[in-house]
Amino acid sequence: MTESEQIVYISCIEEVRYSFVSHLSKALQRKGVNDVFIDSDDSLSNESQSMVERARVSVMILPGNRTVSLDKLVKVLDCQKNKDQVVVPVLYGVRSSETEWLSALDSKGFSSVHHSRKECSDSQLVKETVRDVYEKLFYMERIGIYSKLLEIEKMINKQPLDIRCVGIWGMPGIGKTTLAKAVFDQMSGEFDAHCFIEDYTKAIQEKGVYCLLEEQFLKENAGASGTVTKLSLLRDRLNNKRVLVVLDDVRSPLVVESFLGGFDWFGPKSLIIITSKDKSVFRLCRVNQIYEVQGLNEKEALQLFSLCASIDDMAEQNLHEVSMKVIKYANGHPLALNLYGRELMGKKRPPEMEIAFLKLKECPPAIFVDAIKSSYDTLNDREKNIFLDIACFFQGENVDYVMQLLEGCGFFPHVGIDVLVEKSLVTISENRVRMHNLIQDVGRQIINRETRQTKRRSRLWEPCSIKYLLEDKEQNENEEQKTTFERAQVPEEIEGMFLDTSNLSFDIKHVAFDNMLNLRLFKIYSSNPEVHHVNNFLKGSLSSLPNVLRLLHWENYPLQFLPQNFDPIHLVEINMPYSQLKKLWGGTKDLEMLKTIRLCHSQQLVDIDDLLKAQNLEVVDLQGCTRLQSFPATGQLLHLRVVNLSGCTEIKSFPEIPPNIETLNLQGTGIIELPLSIVKPNYRELLNLLAEIPGLSGVSNLEQSDLKPLTSLMKISTSYQNPGKLSCLELNDCSRLRSLPNMVNLELLKALDLSGCSELETIQGFPRNLKELYLVGTAVRQVPQLPQSLEFFNAHGCVSLKSIRLDFKKLPVHYTFSNCFDLSPQVVNDFLVQAMANVIAKHIPRERHVTGFSQKTVQRSSRDSQQELNKTLAFSFCAPSHANQNSKLDLQPGSSSMTRLDPSWRNTLVGFAMLVQVAFSEGYCDDTDFGISCVCKWKNKEGHSHRREINLHCWALGKAVERDHTFVFFDVNMRPDTDEGNDPDIWADLVVFEFFPVNKQRKPLNDSCTVTRCGVRLITAVNCNTSIENISPVLSLDPMEVSGNEDEEVLRVRYAGLQEIYKALFLYIAGLFNDEDVGLVAPLIANIIDMDVSYGLKVLAYRSLIRVSSNGEIVMHYLLRQMGKEILHTESKKTDKLVDNIQSSMIATKEIEITRSKSRRKNNKEKRVVCVVDRGSRSSDLWVWRKYGQKPIKSSPYPRSYYRCASSKGCFARKQVERSRTDPNVSVITYISEHNHPFPTLRNTLAGSTRSSSSKCSDVTTSASSTVSQDKEGPDKSHLPSSPASPPYAAMVVKEEDMEQWDNMEFDVDVEEDTFIPELFPEDTFADMDKLEENSQTMFLSRRSSGGNMEAQGKNSSDDREVNLPSKILNR
Repeated sequence: MTESEQIVYISCIEEVRYSFVSHLSKALQRKGVNDVFIDSDDSLSNESQSMVERARVSVMILPGNRTVSLDKLVKVLDCQKNKDQVVVPVLYGVRSSETEWLSALDSKGFSSVHHSRKECSDSQLVKETVRDVYEKLFYMERIGIYSKLLEIEKMINKQPLDIRCVGIWGMPGIGKTTLAKAVFDQMSGEFDAHCFIEDYTKAIQEKGVYCLLEEQFLKENAGASGTVTKLSLLRDRLNNKRVLVVLDDVRSPLVVESFLGGFDWFGPKSLIIITSKDKSVFRLCRVNQIYEVQGLNEKEALQLFSLCASIDDMAEQNLHEVSMKVIKYANGHPLALNLYGRELMGKKRPPEMEIAFLKLKECPPAIFVDAIKSSYDTLNDREKNIFLDIACFFQGENVDYVMQLLEGCGFFPHVGIDVLVEKSLVTISENRVRMHNLIQDVGRQIINRETRQTKRRSRLWEPCSIKYLLEDKEQNENEEQKTTFERAQVPEEIEGMFLDTSNLSFDIKHVAFDNMLNLRLFKIYSSNPEVHHVNNFLKGSLSSLPNVLRLLHWENYPLQFLPQNFDPIHLVEINMPYSQLKKLWGGTKDLEMLKTIRLCHSQQLVDIDDLLKAQNLEVVDLQGCTRLQSFPATGQLLHLRVVNLSGCTEIKSFPEIPPNIETLNLQGTGIIELPLSIVKPNYRELLNLLAEIPGLSGVSNLEQSDLKPLTSLMKISTSYQNPGKLSCLELNDCSRLRSLPNMVNLELLKALDLSGCSELETIQGFPRNLKELYLVGTAVRQVPQLPQSLEFFNAHGCVSLKSIRLDFKKLPVHYTFSNCFDLSPQVVNDFLVQAMANVIAKHIPRERHVTGFSQKTVQRSSRDSQQELNKTLAFSFCAPSHANQNSKLDLQPGSSSMTRLDPSWRNTLVGFAMLVQVAFSEGYCDDTDFGISCVCKWKNKEGHSHRREINLHCWALGKAVERDHTFVFFDVNMRPDTDEGNDPDIWADLVVFEFFPVNKQRKPLNDSCTVTRCGVRLITAVNCNTSIENISPVLSLDPMEVSGNEDEEVLRVRYAGLQEIYKALFLYIAGLFNDEDVGLVAPLIANIIDMDVSYGLKVLAYRSLIRVSSNGEIVMHYLLRQMGKEILHTESKKTDKLVDNIQSSMIATKEIEITRSKSRRKNNKEKRVVCVVDRGSRSSDLWVWRKYGQKPIKSSPYPRSYYRCASSKGCFARKQVERSRTDPNVSVITYISEHNHPFPTLRNTLAGSTRSSSSKCSDVTTSASSTVSQDKEGPDKSHLPSSPASPPYAAMVVKEEDMEQWDNMEFDVDVEEDTFIPELFPEDTFADMDKLEENSQTMFLSRRSSGGNMEAQGKNSSDDREVNLPSKILNR
């Protein structure tokens, strides 16, 4: 952004010009916004009009007591509309009642308006406004900064508390300065002193060290004279203070040392930030950590480019395709996107935009060229050559390949490439040399400048220029064009030439290379993969090739021989695929520097010359040379690593093999038997031998044997088992192989791959030290005893596999039996038990076996050994799901599982085994890799939430799955204490596990497969050796124990894990059928939902969402009912059909059926009546009550009061009174049991009445949802009277002394809110009252007072006892 684009225009009135606006202007300048124009005139002058038009942001200070200049306001709004100017309105001195400004601004679309308020000081208003202006002013520069800012802040905070030094490194224009400014703005307030020196190298050159020190730290003491005085002032000022210093664009470490070298008086936690494009600066400045700035991602790049190019809607303007080309070329480079966007602004048609972009590529912006050129000029000659070769020829090539060629050129690339990497000119990624497109274009422009300056170009890559230089123009010569080009090009200066002939066809003249005496790199190729040959033709012969050639790459070479006078003494690589060569050169040549020969598919090649003088030869690739008769002796070539003779059908014998060869490919050759001399070499890979592997008993150094795909292989000789060093044997897709001999003597064999051997039925035995075994798709029925060392076992698709010998002490860490449908469930169970036991017995040290994961044990292990231990403490298992497996494994429906940890388990806890059942869609075939993501959530003792996620890989690509499968995983890192130092004090009591299938990119596989069941098993040092069904699952969470917001998320997770049909059942119960009889509910719901209601209730009960009482009633906890109603309320806005059905069902149908059912219930239960009355008028119920306790209620701000009947000593009637949670003006009264005596006498009635008159209540609403019947369950019911239908009350036996003790207690003393008297009644007597509905919609019970005398008597009563009379009671 240019300086003119940073102008901020502030419009205000004169009264605030030197107060609020002055502070605002100063604050903007402190943030680096120096161009602030303040306009306090009432009229719009010419100068003001000009500044409004130039400004990027306009701040309008709108007063409350004066009118604003309409001319200025109209001008600002016009610039906002036509010039994309940003307007920030500030209401200053406007009272809240004055809404005219707010409504006017709202109508104009100003969503963010800063408003002075009583609770907001001017300083706070200035802070908010500055932040808004700054973000809008530098919005484009800040795109993509936030994530980087978080990363670098995290890096800074991890550093020690002394003086910290951080480097920000990256290529020019990548955003180093912007990021440093963001860090400075974010953190400067935390320091006692701070300074940001932009373009530090230039600043220190122009001003010098001391002048710069004075400017940054001693501004008010600028008049002091003498260096000593300045330094002493600086030392005194910064002594032990926290200082933030940012040095931007440092190019030399020496200038940093001169500026910061003596600053040893900086206080602790001081921070020095250095930005540079040269990484060596940080090393020499002793920077603690270096942050490499990466480019923008595609979304951020598109956003920045669209803003800079002023493209609002790419789709409508058909510019998206061209824009994506620009974005791909810029590769996330912010400066390039900014510059190209501005250059392409206004070009609305794709052809016009594309032409402009091509011109920009040919001539990069000067600001970027200068930045790259400054780095290029610091290189020495070798490093410059390496840079230019990469820019012109080796972009994206393998780094070893590039090093090999440049080493042959004498450029010392091992040092030179490192220098280029440090200077941000190249990068090494995925073992390839990469250069940003902009840097590559600048490098090529440097070559093009050579043409204009010296009439010479050292490197050619443009097809048209090379074609003109090489083409035979005798028949159609254009003298004018020839003269023009030859004046600009001297062949003797050419060092490299890469010609892409994809769209060219021409004849090369036979003397084309005669004058190219310095040509090092020559390549003719086709970049189009559909073109199998290069369209060039040589007439006659080629007179010569340069003897200085290091690379000769000529695809489809048309001649049978190379020039006779060509001396390949400097040649490093000859690569001539699909050539017409019959032989390379006659006789023996000096090939000391030759390392690679590639003549693939040269079908005319019949002979390879003597290679004995190619002592550095490493690779010989002659694949597909079908006429090649023999292969020369190479036994003395000590560096030869790879020989590929596949498809060379005429080769019948193989000579002595060099000792260090690693790869030998003989697939498709005519070799019948390998010579005995093969026993001596030490090589790793042997590709494709014979239909029957011959005796190799003497091959003592063979390490790896890859025999894939030998479709004709039917048998392996028993003598093959003797190679002493064979560590890997691959027999993939040997479809005719039927059996394997006993390989128990192959002691060093670590990996055996028999995948795809579809006819393989018999395996005699495995090597004792085998670690990896692959039997994918084989026909084996029984697997012999597995070796104790096995770690990985994959038997996917072994449909005939029935049994595995289980007499072993250790199982593999990872094993797969997917699609093994004949494997018995007992085998699966045995595998699981053994795997869990192995976690303890094999991997955990003895002291951990006894004491669990103690802190002392962890401290005794180093970090590396601990990580290795965690890696081995894992296993995974996969097998088809069986019908009876769910009961044995105790899996829960859904994709989540919640657990509560018993503190007694912590000392012996090893970890959790996670069991997941996945249902796959019909015809599912994995083409994206398959895994299961597990998310573990918990809270520590302080209530802080944590989560951990791991992705558990299941199998690789291309695996078809035909049925549901069960997966079992164990990973020691999936523990709530893993990141907390294994301190038992921070352990979570409640842990939630969630599972979902993912692909290789960790994206959910929602459509193709779902988790249907899951479970979590606790593995401890105690239960590790027990059967899988005897290993208890972790404690399930009982919602009856859940309360408060802490576990609300847990309940929702449990609900979310249900299938849709069970979710519907849950909502019906929450809304309609709580506390109802199962026998009544089941047929009612069955008429609404097509499901097995009994099984559905079992599912909900298993997940602890409901419980069924001993009386057959459905009981749902209050929190769960409330959650269900919230879900119904939320989903009702989505017009969900299920929700509509449930809500429409909450009417009279339920009233009739439920009421009838209730009347038929057994009458031996206690009777409860619930009514709701207005607290404003407390009516008398003729009974005398005495308060004996008070108790706080969960999820309610009001306590509950408890009363007993005081009219008779032997009466067990009680009532509970509490205020409604939703309406505090309403009281909810619950009467429990009936009185066993007549109404009290008139005297007692008067004594027990209240002083308030009775109220008029509404009539009864007969909706069943208005009445809540609470049935108490418990072993002790001796304190409860029988119902009226029970035997006579006289039959109840009540001890006289008990009644006397009860009546003599001090019940009328008020009880504290947090206390309760448990001796009176058991605690669980009133526990079910938590189920009371928050909103009793129709429980309003009414009755008119019966007579004024009663009211009068109530008014004259002076007794402190409370007597309530509900005017009408609905009994249930």
